Amino acid sequence: MGRLGKNHIRFPHRCEIYSIGEVTPFSEGERVTIWEGRCRKESNTSVREFYGQDHVLKSDYRVQLGCLVGGNLKGDADAAHDGRSGEECGAVVRGIRSGMFIDVTDLTGEIIGLRISDCYAGELGTTVYCSTPKN
Repeated sequence: MGRLGKNHIRFPHRCEIYSIGEVTPFSEGERVTIWEGRCRKESNTSVREFYGQDHVLKSDYRVQLGCLVGGNLKGDADAAHDGRSGEECGAVVRGIRSGMFIDVTDLTGEIIGLRISDCYAGELGTTVYCSTPKN
């Protein structure tokens, strides 16, 4: 099977999804963590977030949230109840909305403050679409 055989890790990255409370002149806002755990970040072919002629939202990255049955990360609690111990599966996470933020740690380092543009939670896991902050 080659190198993608049994040793393939489906969710090799780590991420944290959070929201920031109201920012005032005296406070930068309270950071509230929504979810943290395993994930897989993938680049998108779009340069920036925009609605194309087909009215489909495009973004810089797609992040798929995952978990390990019986794992020790907080997000592993969202694993399928009928999964086998040590098996990776998609994490079904509700409550993620556009406007929240996600930090991702992958092999290149840490990417902080990606803005979530859309999120889909389905039976096989949750996919988050996000973009780098626009300057």
